[in-house]
Amino acid sequence: MKKTFALFAFLLLSIFFTQITKAQIGIRGGINLSKFVGADVENSKDLMGLNAGLSFQIINLGPISIVPEVYYAEKGTRLTDQLQQFQQQDPENPINPEDVELEFNLAYVEIPILLKIRLPFLSTDKIHPYIAGGPVFGFRLDCSISFTNDTAEDRVQECVDDNFSDLETTFKESDRGYVLSTGIDFQIPLLGTLTLDGRYYRGLSRLIENQENDDIYNQNITLMLGYNIGF
Repeated sequence: MKKTFALFAFLLLSIFFTQITKAQIGIRGGINLSKFVGADVENSKDLMGLNAGLSFQIINLGPISIVPEVYYAEKGTRLTDQLQQFQQQDPENPINPEDVELEFNLAYVEIPILLKIRLPFLSTDKIHPYIAGGPVFGFRLDCSISFTNDTAEDRVQECVDDNFSDLETTFKESDRGYVLSTGIDFQIPLLGTLTLDGRYYRGLSRLIENQENDDIYNQNITLMLGYNIGF
C-alpha cells in the first residue's frame, strides 16, 4: 500500500514538474507607435519605430505562464509647440519654433516580465487567445534629434547642439513602466506556435528630471508578430 501511494505521488509530482518547467523560446518583431505624454506635453505626435527581440515562456501552470522578454525598442515623439522647452537659443543662429517640427528618437533595451493568462473559454485545439501584463524595465542606448522646416532638409544629430541643452544627459538613462497585452497563439502541429499580439505601454518614470517642465513620460502602442518553439 505504501509503495502504491509513493508511486502515485511520484507520478503526480512528475506531471506537475513537467508542466511547470515546459518552456518555450520565441522570436518577435513589430512596430511601435510612440509619443511623449504628461502634464508638460502638448500636441505630441506619434512616431513609428522598430520593436524586436526574444521571449522566454519558462513557467506553465494550467492557463497561467510567466514570460520574461528582452527587446530592442525605438521610441520618441514629434513636437512643434514645445521647441523652446528644450532649446537654448544661440543669438547668432536662432531657430524659429513656428517653422520647425522637432523629432526625438530614443532607443532602449527593454525587459518586460509578463504574467500571461490563456482564455480557455475562447480557445480551440489550435487557437488560444490570451491576456498579459506586467512591469517593464528599460535602459537607454541612444538619443538623437532631428528638426525640419520649410526651407531646409531634415537635420539629424545626437542630443547635443549649440541650440539645445545636453539632452544626452538630460534624458534619464533608464525607464520603467507597465505593459498590457492581448493576443492569440496559433499552434502549428510539429512546427511551433505563431503569435500575434497588441500592447499598450505606459511609462511610470519621468524622462527628464531637475527641470521646471519635467512631467514627461513614454507611451506607446505596439503590434507584434512572433514565433515560439518549445523545448
